[in-house]
Amino acid sequence: MKRVVRFSAVFMCMLAMTFLGVRGVQAEVGVTDDTILLGSFQDMSGPGAYLGKLCTTTMKVWMGYVNNDLGGIHGRKLDLVVEDNKYDPVLTKTAFNKLVNQHKVFALVMVYGSTPCTAVKDDIKREKIPVFPTMATVQSMFDPMNRYLYWYACSDEDNAIMMVDYIVNDLKPEKFKVGVCYQDDEWGKSALKGLDLACKKYGLKYAAAGYKRGSKNLNTQAMRLKAKGVTHCFYAGYAPVYAALLKEADKIGWKPVFFGDYVTVDPRSFMAGDLADGHYHFSNLGLRSEGVPGWKRLESLFTAAGAEKMLNVPLLPLLWNPMLMLTQALQDCGRDLTREKLIDAIDSIRDFDTGGLGKIEYSPTTRKGTHYYRILQCDAEKKIFVPMTDWRQPSIVWGSKERPASK
Repeated sequence: MKRVVRFSAVFMCMLAMTFLGVRGVQAEVGVTDDTILLGSFQDMSGPGAYLGKLCTTTMKVWMGYVNNDLGGIHGRKLDLVVEDNKYDPVLTKTAFNKLVNQHKVFALVMVYGSTPCTAVKDDIKREKIPVFPTMATVQSMFDPMNRYLYWYACSDEDNAIMMVDYIVNDLKPEKFKVGVCYQDDEWGKSALKGLDLACKKYGLKYAAAGYKRGSKNLNTQAMRLKAKGVTHCFYAGYAPVYAALLKEADKIGWKPVFFGDYVTVDPRSFMAGDLADGHYHFSNLGLRSEGVPGWKRLESLFTAAGAEKMLNVPLLPLLWNPMLMLTQALQDCGRDLTREKLIDAIDSIRDFDTGGLGKIEYSPTTRKGTHYYRILQCDAEKKIFVPMTDWRQPSIVWGSKERPASK
């Protein structure tokens, strides 16, 4: 005779709750009761390795600040895993897949490089993983908008336009010819596009010379731009290569006024010695020489962490500002942290105060975190960069109806 076992409705309900309790309502990827796992891909051994080391050091100082000084994020400590992409787009896809599928990180932070970031744009959208932020110069990082990809840097398209604005409206030379020397990838092509837009607006012609990523000898490019009669030249690329270009220009007797993009606001530009003096650069950041509260805070934190050498890098706020904003957004999410809540929290922050380090703001409809820049001039003797303008926008503003349609 079979024994019939009957379960009451109450018992069945308790059993179901117990089962769900064991299985759990799945926590967000990369989030446990006591940790938040973040990931990043960095060039640790390629052409931009010095930037990769700057980024990783900054993240370590930031994590120390959050974990030790703030006690974590609602009881959770931050943890980080970094994959080396060597600034290579193929290796970037591999690094991205490892971070998302193997390490299972909650979000990606502080990634950079126009070409590497372009390689994983579709992957970011597919995986719905927040990337905050990308320091990449190209407009495609925020146009069209990708909900999960935040941009914070100087746009080389904006800055190339600003160069022509500054020449025409501020410097006002009697005769001039503009040009651009650019790294021949997504990064440099953004500068080329901006120069093209500006020259069409002002009815100017321009010359262009591209170079392959990793090149160190720019003699050919300098010769080409000199032959075209370029008197004012925008440069898009790494600071050491910029210094090499200045030296090549001097060798051949070419003496244009150079405008370096934001990556050249770097001590490595002084490798050119006196040749760097008097040239212009673009920046969206506050300078240490200005003594603003944000820099005082950086001095305290980085000195305490034994990383005071990083304080000599003017680009430091470019990395630090978004980390401060991310800290607030993580705190605003409360204990119930999810990727979607983080995005909503970032989008809700207004008038974020960096202590004078630079402006940054997003909204549900834009991922372009920077709209205002200053033009700096290099003082090679003092090895500093001096503001020549107040904060300004390019005359052709992204998102404006007045912006010419690009072809």
